[in-house]
Parts: sequence; C-alpha cells; structure tokens
Amino acid sequence: MQESQNKQHYKVFGNSERVRLLVCLNKHQSVTELLEKCTLSQSALSQHLKILKDAGMVTCIRKGKKRIYSVTNKTALDIAKMLLHY
Repeated sequence: MQESQNKQHYKVFGNSERVRLLVCLNKHQSVTELLEKCTLSQSALSQHLKILKDAGMVTCIRKGKKRIYSVTNKTALDIAKMLLHY
C-alpha cells in the first residue's frame, strides 16, 4: 500500500504543471477559474486534477454544475511551494 502511494506522490511532484496546480489550489477553485490561470486545455487540466485527487492531495465538491477543488494535504502544498521557489 505504501509503495503505491509513494508512486502516486512521485507522479505528482515529477510534473511541473501538477506542482503549479497544487499551489493554485491553496484556496478553493473551480475548473473554470483554474483554466483562466493556466495554459492547459480543459482535457489536460481534468487529467491532472484526477491524478492529484487519486493521490489524496486535493478534494472535489460539487456546487450546482461546478466542481470546486482544494488542497487537502497541507504538507504536499508546502512541498509544492518549495519546489516552485527553486
């Protein structure tokens, strides 16, 4: 179990777009808001968000037709901020 979770974490931190998304999700963001802040297509953004969610780093709640994402793993957020700083 731990090995599988480690693989997911490497997958997250090994991709600069996912690291940036983690930092953007410091506050609650809808997919529409995230699309305005990044250069990803909607499809690519959805794939990255799924990986982050599967790794247990973000959560998603539905509000009407919108999906609102936010960071659930504050340690992951701190690591992402540190990676972007360097």
